[in-house]
Amino acid sequence: MQSVPATVTLLFTEPVTPAGAGIRVYSPSGRQVAGPTISRGAVLAATVTSSELGTYVVSWQVLAADTHPSRGAFSFDVGRRSANPYATLLNAGEIGTATPLGLALQALAHWVHFAGFALVFGVAGYRLLTKGTAGFERLTGAGVALLIAAEPLALIAQLASLSFDGDTVLAVLGSSFGRLLALRLGAALLAWTLMATGRSWPLLAIGAVVALLDGLSAHAIPGLPGAGQVLVAIHVSAMGLWVGGLAAYLQSPDARFARFAAATFATAVMTGLVLAFAHTASVGALISTEYGWALVAKAAIVVGAAATVLVRRRRLELGVATIAIAAAALLAALPPSR
Repeated sequence: MQSVPATVTLLFTEPVTPAGAGIRVYSPSGRQVAGPTISRGAVLAATVTSSELGTYVVSWQVLAADTHPSRGAFSFDVGRRSANPYATLLNAGEIGTATPLGLALQALAHWVHFAGFALVFGVAGYRLLTKGTAGFERLTGAGVALLIAAEPLALIAQLASLSFDGDTVLAVLGSSFGRLLALRLGAALLAWTLMATGRSWPLLAIGAVVALLDGLSAHAIPGLPGAGQVLVAIHVSAMGLWVGGLAAYLQSPDARFARFAAATFATAVMTGLVLAFAHTASVGALISTEYGWALVAKAAIVVGAAATVLVRRRRLELGVATIAIAAAALLAALPPSR
């Protein structure tokens, strides 16, 4: 092009909100020449004030409606190609729309949260099933500690996927992600205070709320608003009850757990299959995208878990279940393959 555009406009496939500045435009000399970002649903726009000739670099970062972060960069030339101090942004390593560090921290935060969820609410379910009253304080205590630790880790992961500047921190904390983070942290603290009562029903009620909060931050199913969130809530609940129940069973075995384990495992598998089908655009996507690879790996792990369920090798089952949680955590961090 021969002149600097008056506005840079970005069109996304779903509604987004700017994270921090939203759009930054760097002139060939390295000046930030974009005005305030204006957000209208799936459209972001920022005015540009510059007359320099050469290569401009545009960087953007947003939060999707499901709280997942995305960022990227591109360039355009005015009159001629030139150097730009911010050209390195164009070559930043990405997995999906996050940096490798951001993705790794997001997956770790999800794993810590899911493990904590299982140890608190799965153990509570087992205690209710077996009519036990005590003996699991270490498991539930470790679970609450993990639930609490997961939230600051999730915040760091979100910032690592975007940027660590002050505007981005405030934008993330003020977003739906920040509100869900605060609610999950509050639920974890409430579970901690209720542990002293020795009652299972209050903890299970809090667990249902946490599962719903997890659903609100999950990937949406196109054309079916709310369906993906409900399915994820059921999937997380079933997975937590199964895995936490296993941990409790190994400490205090009870024959009544066999049917409970089969039912919760089957529910987790069925909801997982529906979610996998909804979030995979084609069979080819299973072998051509990071999400597809993670999904295939999780499916293989679940097959292994099913074998341990059938033979009732509970200790081995818990080990495989822990790996399945790690695969689920990675899937939660990756964008769907559609």
